[in-house]
Amino acid sequence: MKPQVLLVEDEPILRLTLGNDLAEEGYEVARAPDGAEGLRLIQEQAFDAALLDLKLPKADGLTLLQRFKAANPQGLAIMMTAYGTIQSAIAAMKAGATDYLLKPFPPEDLLTLLRGLLVQRGPREADGEASGRVRRFGDLIYVSDAMARACDLLATVARSDATVLIQGETGTGKELAARAIHQASERRNHPLITVACAAIPETLLEAELFGHEKGAFTGAIRDRKGRFELAHHGSLFLDEVADLGAAVQAKLLRALQEKEFERVGGTQTIKVDVRVISATRKRLEDEVLAGRLREDLFYRLKVIPVTLPPLRERKEDILPLAEHFLVKYARPLGKEIRGFTPEACRQLLAYHWPGNVRELEAGVQRAVTLTKNPMLTVEDISFEGVSTPSDQASVSTQPLTDAIRETERRYLQEVLRSVGGQKQRAAEILGISRKTLWKKLKQLGLEYKRAHPAERRG
Repeated sequence: MKPQVLLVEDEPILRLTLGNDLAEEGYEVARAPDGAEGLRLIQEQAFDAALLDLKLPKADGLTLLQRFKAANPQGLAIMMTAYGTIQSAIAAMKAGATDYLLKPFPPEDLLTLLRGLLVQRGPREADGEASGRVRRFGDLIYVSDAMARACDLLATVARSDATVLIQGETGTGKELAARAIHQASERRNHPLITVACAAIPETLLEAELFGHEKGAFTGAIRDRKGRFELAHHGSLFLDEVADLGAAVQAKLLRALQEKEFERVGGTQTIKVDVRVISATRKRLEDEVLAGRLREDLFYRLKVIPVTLPPLRERKEDILPLAEHFLVKYARPLGKEIRGFTPEACRQLLAYHWPGNVRELEAGVQRAVTLTKNPMLTVEDISFEGVSTPSDQASVSTQPLTDAIRETERRYLQEVLRSVGGQKQRAAEILGISRKTLWKKLKQLGLEYKRAHPAERRG
C-alpha cells in the first residue's frame, strides 16, 4: 500500500509541483489549498505524513498540526514556511512536528527528508495493535499510554537540536531518556557527556563544565577541558540542573545563547556545537519564584519540556519491567527463574513505588540474587511499605489529626534522611526557618542526628 501524504499549501504553483513530485516518488497525495479543506481531509481519512504550510487562510498550520497528530498519532508532520523564526519552530516542535523546512527549498530536500523519516518510523501499525504490547525507546520499556506519549515526544524532539528539559520524580528514568534522545539524534556518533550537578561542589562545578587554565586556582597544574568542550558535536546532559549555583547559571546562560565561553582563568573564547539536555526532579517554576534560578535561564532550559510519569501512575508497566529485570539479573547468575507467582504479581501491583523504576529494579535484583525458588514469591519480593488489607483497614479508622501528624512525621524524616541530617538544608527544602524546623521536630518526637561523612558516602 502506498504511503498516504497530506499536502496543505495555499500557493497554487507550489502545491501543484510538490504534489506531482510526491506522486512520482510513489506517494498517494491528498492536496488542500487552505486550512479548512485540510481539516476536512484529516477528519475523513488517515495519513502517514503531512506537509503543512504554517501561514494558511481559514485555519493556520499549527491548528492543522494539532488536529493531524490527534487523528494520526504515528503520523509524521513537516512544517513549511517562508517566515521562519525560532519561536515558530519551537511552537511547531511542541505541537508534534517532526521537522521544519524554510522556503524556498529544493524539492529533492523534501523528498529525501520524508523518505528518511518514513524509514526510521518503520511500517505503520494497525489501529489498536500497539495497545498492550511491550515497547521500547532506547532502554525505556513501557506498555502504558502515559509512557507512550512521553516516548513519542522524546522521539520527535530527538530529530531536532532543541534544548530539552526532562522532568520527573527520582528513579523515573530521566538519564535513560536523555541517552535515548542522543542515540536517536544525528549526534549519535559523537559523545554524550553527563554532569551530575548536585554531586559536584559549587566551587568546582564551573571548572567541570567549562574547564580551566593552568594556574587558575590552587591545584590547577595544567590546562583542562571542561564537559562542554568534551561534548563538542555531541550532547551534554545536565542532571538535576535546578541545583546549579548563581555564578554557574550566568555562564551556562551565555553558553546556551552564544555557544561560546571562556575557561576558568582564561581569556580565549571557545566556541562549541553542543545539544543540551537537562533533567530535574524539582519544578523549575518554583525555583524561579523562590529566586534560586534565573528566569532567563529557565526559558532557555525549558524550550521543550518532557515529563516522565511516576510508576504508580502507569501500573501496567510494572510487570513488564519486573520481567525485564528478572531476565537481566538471572542470566549472569546462571539461574533459571520462570517468573513471578500470582501472589507476587499482586504484591508488585499493590506497592506505591516511591522510588519508581529504580526501586523496582533494585528490588528485583535483590530477589533474583537471594532466591532459591524456581519462581519469585511474595517472600522474595517483600518490599517495605507494601500495603495489606489489614494496613488499609487500620488507616481508614485512624483519626484525621493523627493521620496528618504521621504523614508530616514521615515526610520530615525523608527530607532529613535525603540531606544527611543537615537541618539548615532541610529547612531550605521545606521552605521554613530553621527555628520552625526545630519546633516541628520536637513536636513530632524526632531526634535526627546528622550522618557521619563516612556514612553518607556509604
